[in-house]
Amino acid sequence: MRKVLITLSAVVLCAFGYLSSQGLWQSVEVQQGKQGGFILLGMDHTGPYTSIGDAFQELRELYPTGEFTGVYFDNPDSIPANELRSFAGLKVSAAEGLEEMGRNHHLRMHNIEERPSHFVDWKCNQNTVGILLGTMKAYPALGLASEATGWTGNAVIAFEEYTDTGVRYVMQH
Repeated sequence: MRKVLITLSAVVLCAFGYLSSQGLWQSVEVQQGKQGGFILLGMDHTGPYTSIGDAFQELRELYPTGEFTGVYFDNPDSIPANELRSFAGLKVSAAEGLEEMGRNHHLRMHNIEERPSHFVDWKCNQNTVGILLGTMKAYPALGLASEATGWTGNAVIAFEEYTDTGVRYVMQH
C-alpha cells in the first residue's frame, strides 16, 4: 500500500509540475495597441475551434517552419460549434502567397489588417496543454477588456500568433 501511495504522490507532483511549467499559475496581463498588418497563406476550417489542429497539421506538412497564426471569426458563445469559422495560416509576403497558391490550389490568402487590439502574451511551450491553458485564461480577460472599452459586435475577430516562446492572443476591433 505504501508503494502505491508513493507512486501516486510522484505522479501527482509530476503532473502539477508540468501544468505549472505550462502556465497554470501565470497571470494574464491584457495590453492594448495596434496589432496585425500581415498576410497569411492557409486554409479555412469550419467546426469546433478545438479541431483546427487538423488544418494546422496539414499546413505544417507543407511548410514545416514559419510563423503560424490561427484566426477565429465567430463568438463560440453565440454560434453553434459545428458552424464556427476559422483559418489556419502561415505568415507570407503577397508574392510568396501567390506563388504558393499556384502550387497548392486548396490554399488561399487572408489579410490581417493592422487595427486597435487587446492582446495577451502567454509564455508556454508549443504544445496543446500550454495553448489550452492560455486560451482558458486569455480569452475571458480579453473579452472583459473589450467590453470595458465598448469594443463589441461583428467587427471583432480573434487571432493567435504561435512563436517559439509562446502564444500572443489578440482580440482585434
